[in-house]
Amino acid sequence: MDLHLKGRRVLVTGSSSGIGEAIVRLFTEEGARVVVHGRNRERAEAVAAQIGAAGVAIGELVADDGAASIHGEAVSALGGSIEILINNAGGNSAGNTSKPPAAISAPDFLSNYKANALGAVQLCQLCVPDMVAAKFGRIVNVSSAVAMQPNFMGADYSAAKAALNNYTVSLAGSLRGVNVTANVLTPGVIMVDGLVRFGRAKFGDPDMTADEVNARLAAEAVFDVPPAGRFGLPRELAMVAALLASPANGFITGANYRVDGGQVRGLN
Repeated sequence: MDLHLKGRRVLVTGSSSGIGEAIVRLFTEEGARVVVHGRNRERAEAVAAQIGAAGVAIGELVADDGAASIHGEAVSALGGSIEILINNAGGNSAGNTSKPPAAISAPDFLSNYKANALGAVQLCQLCVPDMVAAKFGRIVNVSSAVAMQPNFMGADYSAAKAALNNYTVSLAGSLRGVNVTANVLTPGVIMVDGLVRFGRAKFGDPDMTADEVNARLAAEAVFDVPPAGRFGLPRELAMVAALLASPANGFITGANYRVDGGQVRGLN
């Protein structure tokens, strides 16, 4: 199926590794012109060179002028406005995975909000006017299953991702009839490089493949195993991102597309 991504100008934040890297690789395969974003220039440039990307944008979204700087670099590299924005950058910036909610400080809540919601909001604000003027735009905000099914620990991260989900619905509703869509892509546990390294260390075998780590983690229920019986692959998320970003797919907006193997119960 032709997703009509050829030549489209795309920025994927947090794309020098993991889920973001899988997304830029797939979009480039589909003929899109992609900017790789990361905090480490060497890593981002290496990925960009491997896939033949249009360029790189380097910087911290949480910095005061971070979004504006990244947006400017991306537009310059693409030679035009951003048509497809994939907000993937984020992560548990405070690392509070073992603290109960009442023990998490206000600064940590703020740090996670900036990392997982505010940066995406700022980039949307920078990109949307050009999208509306062109009568085409696609925004995909990468969230997390914990936005809908929060853990007892790490409440600051869960709350930030929930804020991103709600913002996306509001944004979609404001873009009525202009062919600009905004959707959420929600991963569960995904076999990114860090999880593969964790599995190799846990099982004492540095030569295990990602598939072998996946199977062993699931067999031993190191994490809650979803109904799919395994954990997700970065490319599986990339495929859904490409679907949501397709110019041929303008009737899906304000939606939450879960790629979690059934981890979240219910259809929310």
